[in-house]
Amino acid sequence: MAPPPAKKSSTSTALKTWIHPKGSSIRIRQVLNETKGDAYGHSYLVTVPGKITGALRERRQFATLELAKDHAETAYAGFKKQGQDFFVLPDEMRRDLVAVMPLLEKSGIKLGDAVRYAVKRMRPASEGKTVAQVVKELLTSKEERCERGDLRALSVKDFRIRTNRMVESMGEKPIAEISGADLKAWLVGLKLGARNTLNLFRIAAEVFRFASQRRYLVDNPLDELAQVDRKEIVGHSAEIKEPSILTIDQAKRLLAAAHKTNDTLHLLPAVVLGMFCGLRTEECKRLDWASVRLGETPPIVTVGAAIAKKRRIRHVTIPDNAVAWLALCTDRKGKVAGEAIGEDTFHKRFRALLQEAGFGRTEKKKWISEWERNAMRHSFGSYHYAAHANPLETARLLGHKASDQVLFDHYRALTTKAQGDAYFAIMPPAKAGKIVKFG
Repeated sequence: MAPPPAKKSSTSTALKTWIHPKGSSIRIRQVLNETKGDAYGHSYLVTVPGKITGALRERRQFATLELAKDHAETAYAGFKKQGQDFFVLPDEMRRDLVAVMPLLEKSGIKLGDAVRYAVKRMRPASEGKTVAQVVKELLTSKEERCERGDLRALSVKDFRIRTNRMVESMGEKPIAEISGADLKAWLVGLKLGARNTLNLFRIAAEVFRFASQRRYLVDNPLDELAQVDRKEIVGHSAEIKEPSILTIDQAKRLLAAAHKTNDTLHLLPAVVLGMFCGLRTEECKRLDWASVRLGETPPIVTVGAAIAKKRRIRHVTIPDNAVAWLALCTDRKGKVAGEAIGEDTFHKRFRALLQEAGFGRTEKKKWISEWERNAMRHSFGSYHYAAHANPLETARLLGHKASDQVLFDHYRALTTKAQGDAYFAIMPPAKAGKIVKFG
């Protein structure tokens, strides 16, 4: 009977053994791999003795010497930092712990404190909350503030309209799963104008900031957007339409029409305060004559917190020409823009004034307005800036922040000083009589 065939051996019959790390008593031993009598190279057995683990010795086998050394180093480093408790942890947790221990030691932060801090901030308080649910929660908060008088109904309405777009597009998605790329794709895909896109971007930012503060998400997706992403979403600032302002002739025409129709439309004071004091249309609608103090030196109009946008109280000096126009009105009681009665709304009356002043055209027997929104306020900002060359004062009178870039981007190059002086020199006709009945 023939003897059995000899086993195939590795290139070296001498198997190696290491103590690694040096002085650790952790042993790495080279092992010959065999399958059905055939040799297929080596693997490496790591043995961590019981005096380190605190229990039975631990044995793990690895395909390469590098992996074996890495395991031995991790085990020894963990033992040096955490003692025998280290070996109670799963392998993945052991590696993570060894990796972060140098950072913790450098910062002086304890591991337990770091973990508790991270869990509290990285785990959403309410996982799975959808975009629609977050929008509804924020909208409800705004509606409650509106009922208390802390927020205007117009602001709530604007928020509701704009967030409807968000809800229609991504309302059922968990808000924690929305990425910066998702937001960018949605806003760009709407293909709106630069101004509308910017407004919608700001509303979305408010929603995600609210969700972040309530810990409904770990990271705010807007933080993922670089400056170049924001420019791609909103476009260049030059693409945002410059504010429309009245020419000197248009301003005269509007004032003449307001004076002529004031006994029925009651809009001369509102037009004067908008054109020469920079009041917003909504501010003029709410303003009471008690806030227009023509007898003071200098005459001022006070825009109080109850009517000012963002509650920015301001006192605006009434220029001489505006005083002359307001002096035509002798019955200064109640609302400056007149009291709305039934369907007699401010906007209907203002539209009638624009038609009288010729700010529109007729097509197929229908009159179409060509009036640009906030043209009176924008005119004030542009002409005041040009006349006085004092950006801080113009910003203050408009109720802007002193650093507001809108002022510099939109107003400083629209008019000249000569035009500014001419604008604030528009006076009532010499024979203009006082309006005995007002409002």
